[in-house]
Order: sequence, then structure tokens, then C-alpha cells
Amino acid sequence: MSTPYFAYGTTQSGFLHHRALEPVLGAPVGRFRTVEAHGIVVPREAACGNPGCRFKHRMAVLVRGHWNLHAVGDVFAVEDFAALDALELTGPYTRETIDVVAADGRRLTAQAYPAAEPARWAQLVAAGLAEALEAYPRELAEAAELKDCCAADPAHAPPHDVLDPLEIIEARGDLATRRDRVAR
Repeated sequence: MSTPYFAYGTTQSGFLHHRALEPVLGAPVGRFRTVEAHGIVVPREAACGNPGCRFKHRMAVLVRGHWNLHAVGDVFAVEDFAALDALELTGPYTRETIDVVAADGRRLTAQAYPAAEPARWAQLVAAGLAEALEAYPRELAEAAELKDCCAADPAHAPPHDVLDPLEIIEARGDLATRRDRVAR
């Protein structure tokens, strides 16, 4: 039996992870948006905190309730989440059930991979270091380049280099500095 899966980032139809995962994503169900408010947080700088991902890119992270946005993405009928879990659960995500609705009013309960630490991602937006969007633009995913480990050895298996945008920004002091300026 298949389970609906809400893809809001690089697993959307035609995006870079979709190509590799297409055999496990199953049949496309359609375009949907979240019923509850969810923003897609996209850091302004390319990085990727996901050891399951081979790419350095402006990654997308789903964050519930901080903005009046309703994230848009593709829903697929997935039989087995093992390959998706291997990609997503090694990174800054958790797997949860969310409600989504299509333009024609069809409602589904779907699996999705939102942020494991949503408050930290919301802080990036508040500090001006990331954007909260309703839809993840294809050009952000297509601007990806291989992480250094994959450029050196393109066929190697995960884990891949971790370039966590939260840690990079905090290490530079950008988050604390900008948070202080916003608070004044």
C-alpha cells in the first residue's frame, strides 16, 4: 500500500534528488500546499547539513507555524520510505505527518521531512540570513555543485561532507550579531 509523501525541496518533480529517487517516489498525485502554516526556509548561502546529500546548495527546510505561509510541493505515492529516510533522516530533518490540500480541495495526510530544530531555522530568517518561502525555486537547486568529498570521489557512498548552515553561520558569529541588531 502506498503512502502520500509531500516533497517541498529537492525531491520535487524534476529537481536534483527527484531524478535519483524517481523509482521509489511512485506515482505523482499532484501539487499540494500545507493546510497549517509552514514556511520553506532557504539559507542565503549554499551549504548542506545533510550527510545523505552529495550537493552543496541552498537547501530547503520545512518549518511549521512561524509565518503566514503555506508551503507548496509535489505529493507522490510512496511504497517504501527507506531510500527517502536514508537521504533525509541523516540530516537536519525528522519525518512527520502533515495535512496538505490541492487546488481542487482534495485533502491528504502525507509524510514530510520538516526541520528537526525549527526554532533555529526560524532564527536564521529573523536574522536576515535565510528566506522563508512558500515554494522552493528550481534555480536554487540547479545551482548546486558537488560537495568536496564527491568532487574528489564521485562514486563514493554516504556519508558525504556536512556543511551545516546553522553551524557555519554561528561559527562566524553572524547569527548572534544580527540577532542583537534585530533586538535593538
